[in-house]
Amino acid sequence: MTMSEAIVAAVAAEMTADESVYLIGQDIGVFGGPMQSAKGLWDAFGAQGRIIDAPISEAAMVGTAVGAAMAGSRPIVDLMFAEFLALTMTPLALEGASVAFRTRGEVTVPLVVRAKCGVGPHRGHAESCAGMLMSFPGLKVAMPTTPQDAYSLMRSAIRDDNPVVVLEHMSLLHGARAEVDPTIEVRLGRAAVRRDGADLTVVASGLMVQRALRAASELAADGIEAEVVDLRSLAPLDVDLVRASAERTGALLVVEESWPGSGPAAALCAGLLDTPEGRTGFPVRLLQPPATPVPFAASLETAFVPSVADIAHAARTLRSSLRGTVTA
Repeated sequence: MTMSEAIVAAVAAEMTADESVYLIGQDIGVFGGPMQSAKGLWDAFGAQGRIIDAPISEAAMVGTAVGAAMAGSRPIVDLMFAEFLALTMTPLALEGASVAFRTRGEVTVPLVVRAKCGVGPHRGHAESCAGMLMSFPGLKVAMPTTPQDAYSLMRSAIRDDNPVVVLEHMSLLHGARAEVDPTIEVRLGRAAVRRDGADLTVVASGLMVQRALRAASELAADGIEAEVVDLRSLAPLDVDLVRASAERTGALLVVEESWPGSGPAAALCAGLLDTPEGRTGFPVRLLQPPATPVPFAASLETAFVPSVADIAHAARTLRSSLRGTVTA
């Protein structure tokens, strides 16, 4: 499966197993959803009234879904693109994510919001808004990077009793195919080591994982073995796995497509500094885009996001600094 097909398969599996699960969104009926995000679901579940084509009102879709979740349903909202998440923050993050806290867990909001994000071949709508999402207690955020994780994390998200936003990177959705085992479970909050290494740790999410792996192959030719960690769950973050990896390799490079100042990189650094000593014990470098809107021009967009060459250069510089030398 591709990542997109794996996500649809996961939604179909949960809808088959649990009649309280339904999908609401724009153009998800006979059209099949934006970028085929609901392909085949109308034929399977449309007659049951569980595929709801909604008007263009993101706040209304999420607001009704929050209420339905509180009443016992498990709605999935296909929000199209992550930039529209800002229109839903009151019902989703301020209200839906706080319900369990305000009711001592007696009322929960088992809701999933799907949102496509990231630079990719389709141009536009590239913002991930990850930092904004991670600011709200009770709101979980996942970003799969493989078909297996896309399938397993989506099923975990649907079964979770808290609101979960699943960010679907547009450069990965219709990319490489891979076998998907429906019996494999992936818990939210668990990172994954995609490549073992002993010289430094590279942590990334989304498209940056793929680029980090390519950079690691280039570094290996120079005798530098980089360990690549895929966060895959942005909230909660698996700080323990990252810390253990960096302590073993001796250095940490965090590569992110999200804006600096907030988001996975900032949250990860804050978690790593939460020690009795108030320090990490290993050098940390961040590689992120500039604090500007994502440019639309193709050449500027390419320059905006860390490239494979950028990652490899940052890793070499970090390794050289450990030896007290400087690279060009």
